[in-house]
Amino acid sequence: MGVIPDASPERTGQLAGLAERLQGSLDPHDVLPAVSAVVAQGLPARYVAIYLKRFDTEELMLAAEQGTAAGKFELASSPSADDRPAAESSNARAFPLVHKSETVGQLIVVMDDDRQPTSEESRLLAAIARGAGAAAQVVRQAHVLQLAREHLVLAREEERRRLRRNLHDTIGPTLSALSLKAGAVRNLIQEDPGAAQEGMNELRQHIQSVITDIRRVVYDLRPPALDELGIIPAIREQAQQFSIGGLQVLVDAPDEMPPLPAAVEVAVYRIVVEALTNVGRHAHAHQCRIFIGVEDRVNIEVTDDGIGLPAGHRSGVGIASMRERVAELGGSFTIDSPPDRGTRVRAMLPIGPRSLGRVAEARGPDDSLPVDGQA
Repeated sequence: MGVIPDASPERTGQLAGLAERLQGSLDPHDVLPAVSAVVAQGLPARYVAIYLKRFDTEELMLAAEQGTAAGKFELASSPSADDRPAAESSNARAFPLVHKSETVGQLIVVMDDDRQPTSEESRLLAAIARGAGAAAQVVRQAHVLQLAREHLVLAREEERRRLRRNLHDTIGPTLSALSLKAGAVRNLIQEDPGAAQEGMNELRQHIQSVITDIRRVVYDLRPPALDELGIIPAIREQAQQFSIGGLQVLVDAPDEMPPLPAAVEVAVYRIVVEALTNVGRHAHAHQCRIFIGVEDRVNIEVTDDGIGLPAGHRSGVGIASMRERVAELGGSFTIDSPPDRGTRVRAMLPIGPRSLGRVAEARGPDDSLPVDGQA
């Protein structure tokens, strides 16, 4: 193949214009398709694609593409944050999409005639990839929120199915049996008072069992302690119950909380209890501290001095449940191991309009929803 001349002024003008547009007011969800389309036309390129890193794995997901990729090329699972291609083969070049020093994806370019981009084209493509980083982060977060909403809907339907099964298969038949039993006891009162007395004792035991089942169903809907005690006393009660077997649980929270939306109140309680359950089961800790602070949002932090997160840890059911509760309310959630060992769970729940189930606005890495968890 002969020497490829530098990019024409018209071509570089198109790419430079795109780089400027990325600094403007384009809707973030329109940026990635616009990038792939303009790059494909401006170079021209046979194939342009944008892949984004998932939050929970090292896998890459396709976000936008133009053209057809003939042949194969390799994608790096951990893109580099510098100007060097993050992945390349004989016919493909990749440029990292960077947001606040974090590489969030790759811009893949396959040139026409399988040539390599010139130095000027490579410089512009690298600048375009960096400029699209913020939009890529928004799309990643939107993807996480969408998955969380889908998981939430599935969890709700499973919960409804479970409650229906409990009511229909357990409580319903038991009440029917109690009605028949009460009728039989009534008939025995005159004929055999002793047998009637024995039947009344059995009836009382069965009624007590039904009351226990109903209380369990009610607790699953909303913990009664929230209404009976209030959010902070209810959490202190849970801390006392978990302070066994050498574990001491401390609560750092205001004595009185401002009125909170019901959904936020339940989420705070459930997140704290789930975090305490993980500490009790997995951490082998001596001390656990619960911090709750309230301003225009509720900040929750549960830390322990245990063994920390194991290598290659994966999110379990409890962590997934906490993540879904936070995502539903438009908050943020992280779990990590501080340098001085142990595990730290942090959650932020807005109290304002976003706490009513609206999707949270895009945030930077500190407030995003990357989640790692323990079993």
